[in-house]
Amino acid sequence: MPDRRTPGRLVRSRPALAPAVVALAALLLAGCVGIPTSGPIRTGDVVSTDQPGVPLQLPSDPVVDAEPAELVRGFLLAGAAGLADEFVVARKFLTARASDEWDPRARVTVYPQRGSGPQLAPQEDGSVVVTVPVEATVDEAGRYTEAAPGSLDTELVFTLARDTAGQWRISGLPDGVLMDAGNFEVSYRPVPLYFASQDGSHLVPDLRWFATSKTPSLAMSALLWGPSPWLRDAVASGAPEGARLSTETVTISEDGVARIDLAEIPTLPAQSDRNLLQAQVTETLGRFPVRGVEITVGGLPWRETSVPVLQRDVAPSSGPYMLVGDVLSVLRDGAVEPVEGVAPLAGLEPGHPAISLDETIRVVLSGQRRLLLLPLDGGAPVALLEGAALVPPSVDRHGWVWTGEQASTGELLAVDESGAVATLDAPWLEGRTVRSLRVSRDGARVALVSAGAASVDVQVSVASVVRDEDGRPTLVGAEPLQVGAAVLDAVEVAWVDEVTLAVLGTSQELAVPTTHLVPVGGPTEALTLLEGRGIAAGRGRQAIFVVDDAGTLLTRQGNQWKNVAEGVRDPVFPG
Repeated sequence: MPDRRTPGRLVRSRPALAPAVVALAALLLAGCVGIPTSGPIRTGDVVSTDQPGVPLQLPSDPVVDAEPAELVRGFLLAGAAGLADEFVVARKFLTARASDEWDPRARVTVYPQRGSGPQLAPQEDGSVVVTVPVEATVDEAGRYTEAAPGSLDTELVFTLARDTAGQWRISGLPDGVLMDAGNFEVSYRPVPLYFASQDGSHLVPDLRWFATSKTPSLAMSALLWGPSPWLRDAVASGAPEGARLSTETVTISEDGVARIDLAEIPTLPAQSDRNLLQAQVTETLGRFPVRGVEITVGGLPWRETSVPVLQRDVAPSSGPYMLVGDVLSVLRDGAVEPVEGVAPLAGLEPGHPAISLDETIRVVLSGQRRLLLLPLDGGAPVALLEGAALVPPSVDRHGWVWTGEQASTGELLAVDESGAVATLDAPWLEGRTVRSLRVSRDGARVALVSAGAASVDVQVSVASVVRDEDGRPTLVGAEPLQVGAAVLDAVEVAWVDEVTLAVLGTSQELAVPTTHLVPVGGPTEALTLLEGRGIAAGRGRQAIFVVDDAGTLLTRQGNQWKNVAEGVRDPVFPG
């Protein structure tokens, strides 16, 4: 979405002000819905986001003869509750000009529900400096960015002036609002916007967060605007350039039909694009009580014909696979058994198997230097690639096996069954150590764990994957999305579902490697403590498997972990 000018001043972050500053009264609301965001990482499962939000407390008008700090305090409370009245009361704290310029939806700064919260410090020039710890931010397009533990507090400067009645009013301020995590949980909900993979066969989500008060309308506006910059080159949309809603509201009738009217556009898009957009809108509104979708342009019917059926959030049909000694094995009906049609691997130091989603391609690492293809007919393993120390592989739905050197020179590698190699530039990995890599099952994204020098600056990244018409990967996004900032150290990553990663690592309160759920654009959640050294995920939290130091394979059962097998290593699901 277009950038807007920010009135007022945003001051460089620095540590919190002295104890003399005035603490902002907390706007606390009971209840907890959505993916938990309050305070530090907690242990437990992600809560469903489909529950209705708790009604917000209505904001209060400015207090007569309020001093600057008191006025700013009241404004922050009114801004946090402003979704209830479209920020009408919050604007009463501003001068007329500041009210015209202020965009409350440009940014939400989320601060921890526990702790001191924002602090206010009046300045000699009459301004007020607000210092706030940041848990996350959400931009005007609904993109959620988690803050790393220990991040510096942010300072916002509010300038004030007296009006004609002699009352203090805010004359300069940054766009956006401040909101504690508890308030955010009931005020916003996550919504995946759906776009198409380049080959038009799969839906690819772009996770956003929108106000619960008008979620369908905000989601449709964002969908028409297009995917996030990091994802843009890897997906397609049927929305014509410049498309927008004719009104701010998407209406949903009593019979569950969502009616979306687009503003008139110079040229109606091709029929195939209209059909694709119909599919995108239907899937994006799928989490709401919507039974059908009707799109019009300037009141005239859109007239879709054959709406494509795209695959979404595909689940593997078997697994996990793993190694038991030197034998490639699979879990079937609760028992681990050898995989048929695999040549003996003894003496090859097999490790880190990877299986394609359709199970027609099976590979393993031999030591760290060789990538081996395991023929389906039980023939001798075939060397596909050699290197100094290769990253554990991942097989995408197009049959390409992804790997690369752990000590990255800014490249990733993909190889097919014939041994053809695609070299993919990833300059943001240069000088880093790549620990783990997994391509999403839609084939449009790749998740990685990498570390900087001396194993510090560990990052969990998700980058787009651009392909040619044959499915060969040609490009990895130059600006990956950084997620899981709350994870301090990480060793392995797997896809839990279309918008969630399972990351094995440590966090501020969990010093041993355990499983964290990391949305691709959302708050991190730590599952029940279990120290692990390998992780695999099918689809959903109950399809997460972990191997511990003793070689015990465990899976989720409710909120606990259940032993499945002994003496295994390197579990992985197809895809």
